[in-house]
Order: sequence, then structure tokens, then C-alpha cells
Amino acid sequence: MTAKKDKNPDGLPPARLLKKLLQEQPTPFYLYDAESFHKACMDLRLAFSWNDGFELCFPVRMNPNPAILRVLADAGCQILCGSEAELRLSRYADIDGAQMIYAPMAEDAHAGAYARRIGAAYLIDAPHALPSVPPEHVLLSVNPGGSLQMDGRTVWDFEKSKLGMNADETVSMCRRFQASGVESIGLAAFLRDQEFEPLRFFAVQEMLFHLAVRIKRELDLAVDSILISGGLGVGYRPSDNAPDLTAVSKRVRRSYEMILVPAGVTPKLILAEGRLMAAKAGVLVSRVLAVKRQQTPLVILDADCAQLLREIAFGASHRLIAPLAPESRGKQLVHVAGAMSDLRDHFSGSFVLPELKLGECVAILDTGADGRSFGSNYGGSLGCAEFLIENGAVRCIRKRQTMDELMASFDVE
Repeated sequence: MTAKKDKNPDGLPPARLLKKLLQEQPTPFYLYDAESFHKACMDLRLAFSWNDGFELCFPVRMNPNPAILRVLADAGCQILCGSEAELRLSRYADIDGAQMIYAPMAEDAHAGAYARRIGAAYLIDAPHALPSVPPEHVLLSVNPGGSLQMDGRTVWDFEKSKLGMNADETVSMCRRFQASGVESIGLAAFLRDQEFEPLRFFAVQEMLFHLAVRIKRELDLAVDSILISGGLGVGYRPSDNAPDLTAVSKRVRRSYEMILVPAGVTPKLILAEGRLMAAKAGVLVSRVLAVKRQQTPLVILDADCAQLLREIAFGASHRLIAPLAPESRGKQLVHVAGAMSDLRDHFSGSFVLPELKLGECVAILDTGADGRSFGSNYGGSLGCAEFLIENGAVRCIRKRQTMDELMASFDVE
């Protein structure tokens, strides 16, 4: 299928092509727009263009489809993998191992050997996760413990995080890798992905900057990269107060020039902001199964919590639109739910939508991150298909699971 370039701003293709896709494919299905992935990456790069060597890094767990990983790698992103499966999915997408960072929670000899074989960098959580053979490129996950202060108040409690090692352990690990001749050493820290409070991001960033200066002073070692994962949220609803990238970048630059530059340490920054890179590039396309005439009408969709676990796992909120409904049709306030017999299978809040008819299309927006990757067979739901709009065409990048495939995965003998 070929799509015109004049698509709407929500990442959906022109109405003609969406209608054709709906005629040919059962719903629900995920639909991604390659241009939206590229634009999100470009916006981040432009915001941090002052940093020489600035890199983006995409966590595979947010969308492990190899076709999507390929799009992001083509946009210049590194790929953050937490397991051998994620490493192999990335290689299946023909991504060079040098473009990957392997970040296991504990040492896995088989996965580690594979990571070394393909040339992936290694992000080490703590001494228990040390690989048997020192890699050429390492990042060390930092967790100083306790609470972190910024602008006179507590903004982050590291005691609640399972990731990383304290500052002394980090310095000791740097000394160890320095002695073993490791080519490059970097620092890393992890925040929650969906954060609207940028002070947490700034506090962690400054903590890493000060630690880099300490390492330089004590070991005469200049760390060459600093990675921060998460900390900058996405506006899923108009009321969400998402951080402004330009303002964030300006403050980071000020800290970088005040703390690092005078110490002769000028690492490249790496942001693993997977939600910012992917969320708005995907939509979940569904159909109306029923409309219940309650005090507030209830629209029931064939997309349920098995396809979009974010709704019940995180209390997430998504925008919903009816892209093919006539503009002239009257609108009404409705509640929206999936078809599963589970009270949790309900979309958060209420929505103003056209008066919908059975079988009509409803698109759940901003589902490119933690959408299909969270999918399950809960309630007997079948894994839905995925499609990608790229270079003016739409193609299937993951087939819909069949009932036979689901049943074949069990053994009742």
C-alpha cells in the first residue's frame, strides 16, 4: 500500500489508506509512523546540539519490534538491551553490535559472551554483574543511596531504586577497569520514564557531573560519556505539563560548563529517553463493538487491556479520536472500555467523541512506547498485528497471532 505524504499530525495515514487497511485487516492493530520516530530523535538532537558527540539511546523493552529498532538505529540511536533476547532482536534488525549497550541486572555468561562477540558496550549495574572478560567499552550504573536535593528540596529517593552502585564502588570500579586497559569508561543513572518534574533529572545529572570530576581528580581519568535513562515525560493528554526540551537543555549546558569543563572533563551526553522517541509515533487502531446507553454513554472497543496494559498497570491516560467520522456528526461525552469482562478494562477518564456507530474506527494515540511490548494473552486475547508507515508505504511488521498458535503453545499431556 502506498500512502500520500499529507497525513494528519497524529501519525495516522490519509483517510483513504486507513479505510483500506481496515477493510483488509482485523482490529485491533498497532500502526507506526517512521517519520514521527525520526522527528522525535531530531528534536532531541537539536536541543542538545551544543554537546559534542551527543547520542540518543533507545531501550528495546519499550518497543522490541526489529523493524522499529531499525528505524531508530537509522535515525542514529544507540540501542539499550537488557537481555540476550533484546540483543538478538537488535541483531535481527541488522543493527551493528557497536551501536548497542548491554545492561544486564546480573551476569549471564551466555548473554555476555554474545554481547562481547558482537562488540556491544557493557553497562554494569554493580560488582555482582561484572563480566568474566573485561569489555572494551563500559558504563557504570550509579546509585549514591539516600535522597537527592535540588533547589533546597528533596527530589529523588535513591533508596527506592534497585539499580546502580554507590559513589565509592563506582570509583573503585573505574580504577579496576583503568588498570585492565578498558578503552572507554562512562557513567549512567536511571530515573522513572514518565517524569514531569525536571528537577529530578537535573539533580541526577549534576550528581553524575560531580562524580565525574571526583574520578578525574582521584584517578586522573576523564570519563568519556554520561548516560541518563528516563526523567523526561511525555504529554499524553493536553493537560500534561511535559518538560520543555529547550529549557532542560539550557540548564544542563549551564551545569556542564560550570562543573565539568573547568575540571577538564568533557564527556558526550547520552539520553535514553525512549518514551520521548517512540510514544507519539504509534497508534492503536480499534473498532466499536457496542455503545451502551447509560447516563454517560459507554463505548466498547475491541482493543482491551491485553493490548494496552498501560491503562491498568500505570493508570495511564491516552487521547482517543475517531479519525474517519464525519466532521458534521454531533459530539458527546462518553466513557470508553474494552470488551473484556474485567472492571479494570476501562480507559481512564471521559472523552468527547462523535456519536459512534458499530464497527467504526477509534484510534488510541501515543502508543508507540510500552504499547504492543506490554501485550499479553490475558483474557484469551490474541496478540495483535503491527504495521509501519515508511517511505510512503504501509507494511506489516508483525503478524496477528492466531488461535492455533495460542493453543499450540500449551501442553496438556
